Amino acid sequence: MRAAFRSLKMRAPDCELMLFRDGFRGLARRLDSASDRSVDRKDVRDIIHRGGTFLGTGRVPELYMPPADAPDLAERLAAREAFLRVAAVNLFQTRVESLIVIGGDGSFRGARAIAAAYRETFPGRPFRVIGLPGTIDNDLHGTEFSIGYDTALNNVVDAIRKLRDTIESHRRAIILEVMGNTSGWLALTSAIAGGAAAVAIPEVEETWDQDELIRRLIAGVRRDYRYFIIVVAEGVLKRAGADWSQRLARRIETAAPIQEILGHAMEARINSVGHVARGGSPSALDNTLAGLLGAAAADVAQLGRLAHGEPIAGDVMVGTRGTRVIVTPLDEVIEHSPRLVERESDLFQLSNKLMLSAGQAF
Repeated sequence: MRAAFRSLKMRAPDCELMLFRDGFRGLARRLDSASDRSVDRKDVRDIIHRGGTFLGTGRVPELYMPPADAPDLAERLAAREAFLRVAAVNLFQTRVESLIVIGGDGSFRGARAIAAAYRETFPGRPFRVIGLPGTIDNDLHGTEFSIGYDTALNNVVDAIRKLRDTIESHRRAIILEVMGNTSGWLALTSAIAGGAAAVAIPEVEETWDQDELIRRLIAGVRRDYRYFIIVVAEGVLKRAGADWSQRLARRIETAAPIQEILGHAMEARINSVGHVARGGSPSALDNTLAGLLGAAAADVAQLGRLAHGEPIAGDVMVGTRGTRVIVTPLDEVIEHSPRLVERESDLFQLSNKLMLSAGQAF
């Protein structure tokens, strides 16, 4: 928000930036209580070090298309239509021409529905959606990194490093549950950076095979590993059962080969880094990324293109490829998201080289 404001004002001081509070909810409420007009420097000053957003956010059930067999289908469709109509009218009345949306796949789907309602209600009026990728899952097509991911990654790695002191002293195993509903990027990269013995991600089923994990831990005990850190993405718990961590902990504590080698059972504990990973001051990389993409969104809004690029039509998302800003049609982003971890990816292959294996000879 800070970067978009500064970029807009630097190019055109009379350009107006408007903020809607509580996400899409602010688009469908009374504008005098849900929006901030005539935003000036004081409104975006001293926010660069703050986590989250002072605007607020939240899911909007009315924006989800109900299933065809829903018992209250007619009622839900009517509520959705009413929500979209009010949002479109509010955007028209405030003369918004570009709606910048920070979020993930769900936010972009909602923005697309609002844009369609606006164009149907007010044909011919200029309007576009510009998406900024903001999700700690880092699973959006059209960008290598999303805002918030690096901060969450550093928070999880910090938790791993703090846990290591206790578990090494007590010779324990820790199963650390981290966020990541359908994609395992956060779990995978935090496990690599934190030096975990194993990682379980939803995309690769063999990573959460408990028989294989026990074999790997037995091999580690034979090589005098004092402790084990196993990072698991929440998507695994949804696919393999909510009690997956509890079952693995029991198997570790009752594994006969481990008891024979150690002379006693190895204690296993379960920890979770949930919403804590999403909080705190943003990392330097996230600050830089947010600035880069916020300024790029301002360019698209004002110029219809990036500062040094060709004209861009339609709804888009700005993202990164290496150190370059790229633009991807919003429909393409939605169609190809979530971007999942593949077995062939360099990071997953790296995890196989760095983490404990059952056949490890050293």
